[in-house]
Amino acid sequence: MSNAALPLLLAAALLPGPAGAAFNNDYAGTSGGEFLKLGGDARGASMGNAMTAASEDASAIYYNPAGLSQLTQRQGAATQGLLYQDVMVSFASYAHPVTSIIKPRRRFLRPSGLGTLAVGVLYLNAGGIKEVDNTGFETGGEFTPRDAAFMAGWGGTVTEILDLGVALKFVDSRITAAAKTGAVDAGARLRLELLGMPYTAAVVARNMGGTLRFHEQDDPLPMDIRVGQTLRPFSYWLLSLDLAFPRDNTYYPSFGTEFIAQLEKEVAASVRMGYDGRISPSDLDGVAAFSLGAGCVIKGWSADYAWVPFGDLGHTHRFSLAFKF
Repeated sequence: MSNAALPLLLAAALLPGPAGAAFNNDYAGTSGGEFLKLGGDARGASMGNAMTAASEDASAIYYNPAGLSQLTQRQGAATQGLLYQDVMVSFASYAHPVTSIIKPRRRFLRPSGLGTLAVGVLYLNAGGIKEVDNTGFETGGEFTPRDAAFMAGWGGTVTEILDLGVALKFVDSRITAAAKTGAVDAGARLRLELLGMPYTAAVVARNMGGTLRFHEQDDPLPMDIRVGQTLRPFSYWLLSLDLAFPRDNTYYPSFGTEFIAQLEKEVAASVRMGYDGRISPSDLDGVAAFSLGAGCVIKGWSADYAWVPFGDLGHTHRFSLAFKF
């Protein structure tokens, strides 16, 4: 079996049959909870959100819970995103590797022992909006739409090369009324070698199940299937590629790259760039879809920044801070 066929087989195993026919642009605008597409941390944003196979820290609770398997230390992380038109998005996560009280007999249970448990929250604040009546006249009132998703999951190594993960979500969306629902993410990763270089193939199904109901309208969550691959030609260079199949639009690619410079034993710096195919440059005037970012690691601390332009909508910025202990 070729390495290229492995992520496709994993995708086929995770893809729910009844939803498969809906993966095209005829369903654009039919999903609720669109904030779930906004991404997690600054590293992911700077790499075009091509993180299905690349995320191996606490942010994996958002991108692919199978990536939690590679954590060997506890980690807490927080991200603040400044989007266009006063919209702000926040993401926070905590991951805790579980160590068995009985020493494992099989080496494939490493590096995470019994796996890693993680929690996370994604929060969107859309800013204040003035109330108007059906004629457009301002009533003097104001409301602030906001959305939140609370996540809890596990990821672990089940064979020498296979990682699995699952996460549960509780989604709470509020405009003037509120809607709530639950969802499930499930993912897998294969860690291999390609021409002597570390290679990872991964697949994740996100936001499965659940609908948000406002008044009499039911909208399903923005479920998507993502197939991802990473290749590390050198220890300091990572290449990442995702192919996404959203239920409410046509498929699209995303890719990212990361260069790491080891400055001292516990000090490193990185630069990143990416392309997110979800952002259509043809719909926006100016630069869009491409992203840039940078980061640094000092002992257990890491800080990251991402710049993602959205054409005439403006520039967006994300800042992340994480600590392993």
